[in-house]
Amino acid sequence: MESKATKLGTLYGVGVGPGGEELLTLKAVNVIKKCDVIIAPSAKEGGNSIALETAKNFITEDKEVMVKHFPMGGAEQEEKIHKAFKTIEEKLKEGKDIAFLTIGDPFVYSTYIYLLKYIKDHGYNTETVPGITSFCAGASIAGEPIVIGDERVLILPASQVDKITDEKFVVIMKVYRVEEKVLDVLDKKGFKYVFVKRAYREGQEVFRNREEILKNKDYMSLIIAQRD
Repeated sequence: MESKATKLGTLYGVGVGPGGEELLTLKAVNVIKKCDVIIAPSAKEGGNSIALETAKNFITEDKEVMVKHFPMGGAEQEEKIHKAFKTIEEKLKEGKDIAFLTIGDPFVYSTYIYLLKYIKDHGYNTETVPGITSFCAGASIAGEPIVIGDERVLILPASQVDKITDEKFVVIMKVYRVEEKVLDVLDKKGFKYVFVKRAYREGQEVFRNREEILKNKDYMSLIIAQRD
């Protein structure tokens, strides 16, 4: 008698928040606990994963854990995403549920977005678990609003800072190594700003002074700005 076909697993994109384990949602923790495989991205080949470090206390020893390198942009990124997809596809075909961990929210500047397209295009089951974004976490730490009333807010990477027009509220991501350019634009346009470094992680700091910001550059940082 032939055995029934193995039921396909589900890929869960799990946002683990900005870096503090207390900011994982109950949904995120429950999904991590029920999945057979945990996959986390790293920015460097052989490097650590901030997402995995954030969620590690919720991952039991019976889980299969993999860290995959996802370079930021370029042909290499496409190649790495495809390799990750093939690994995930193999596990899904075995009927295993997979939690793909991502820092912040899975749909905000995340490699998961590209990976998800591969998965969906091949007809596999997916579910995305939202996470607290770094800019919302940063606003809470700094005590600054993201946007109020009927105003609009512009969220953009530092590479696009010249695109700011008449917005009163702005969030600038990926400011590392271009802090001075960003501050030049904000100063010229009359913004007051706050720089949040390592929100809810070791080394967390908040600066509002240009000189202090330029002395405290960090990869995990962002700027929240507003003007009258």
